[in-house]
Amino acid sequence: MSTTMTAQEIGEAWLAYVTETFMLENGCVRPEVEEEYKRLESKDTITQERELWRTYTDELIDKILQSTPETRTELLSATDSRSLAYVQDRVQCGTELLTALVQKGLKLNMEDDASLPDYFRQILLQKQA
Repeated sequence: MSTTMTAQEIGEAWLAYVTETFMLENGCVRPEVEEEYKRLESKDTITQERELWRTYTDELIDKILQSTPETRTELLSATDSRSLAYVQDRVQCGTELLTALVQKGLKLNMEDDASLPDYFRQILLQKQA
C-alpha cells in the first residue's frame, strides 16, 4: 500500500531516526566527535576525504543500523572520533537534502511507514558531492 508523505513529514521522521540512531551521548555528539567533524568540514579537501573514507563509512553505517539499541551503545563507544565524524557528515548531508525537499514543498510516495528506515539508509549511503 502506497501512501503520500510530505517532505516535511519525512524530514521530521528523519530527525527522530538519526537522533535515536547516531546522536547518542556516546555517539556522534561526543565532544571529540564534534571537534573532529568541525575540523573535517572546514577543510578544502573534504570531497576527496569523503571519497577516501567512503567504503569504511558505508560499512560502519550499515553496522550501526543493523545493531540493536543495546549493542549500538557499545559499538558507538568503541568507534573512534574520526570515523564517527564521517558518519556525522553523512547525517548532515542527508539533513541538507531533506531540507531542500521541504523547501520545495515536495510530496513523496512511500510504500508504507516501514519503508522509511530503508529510505533513510539509502540517503545515508548516497555518494555525497
